[in-house]
Amino acid sequence: MSSGSLDNETVSTMKQRAKSAKTRAALLDAAAKVVRSDGVSNLTLDRVAETAGVSKGGLLYHYGTKQDLVAAMLERTLVRADEQLDQLASSNERTSGSFAQAYLDYVRSGQPAGLDSATGIFASAALDDGDLTPAQEQFAAWQCRLLDDDGLDPTLALLARVVGDGLWLIDLFGLAPPSDDQRNDLIALVTSLIDAAD
Repeated sequence: MSSGSLDNETVSTMKQRAKSAKTRAALLDAAAKVVRSDGVSNLTLDRVAETAGVSKGGLLYHYGTKQDLVAAMLERTLVRADEQLDQLASSNERTSGSFAQAYLDYVRSGQPAGLDSATGIFASAALDDGDLTPAQEQFAAWQCRLLDDDGLDPTLALLARVVGDGLWLIDLFGLAPPSDDQRNDLIALVTSLIDAAD
């Protein structure tokens, strides 16, 4: 086999991987759209395939069951949240409490229940045999980072987590969300405690 054909095979493999990644992303976007518009109970492989403009066989090639699809939604949700928290923590220039501040900044503007950021967790929780283990493990890792590695008193770090998680869940389920002013005042209060501890 010549080096030229090897290069062509490598290029072909790279193109196929990129195409597969694009298809998987489109399927996950479509699944999130179905959950947001029609509810988890109406999340079917047929509906996701139709929404994504992919054949059902194409969907099954990437996600063999609805549980596989929902697990992938959950994984994407957690990865995106973790990446955003890391970015927020590295950009706030705190010597201590950077992750606690990131946790608060993540929910500062509110996350309407329709956003993709939560559909993976919501869908996984709603399935009869949904597995929330990945979410439980990720939240445990975030808590360890807050309590053990952020340089704050653990009670203050836990307060930031509870406020962040509380606002996120309020937004996710539309549970009487606070006004923008109330949200900003609450986050400012916890931020002032972090500032005082820094």
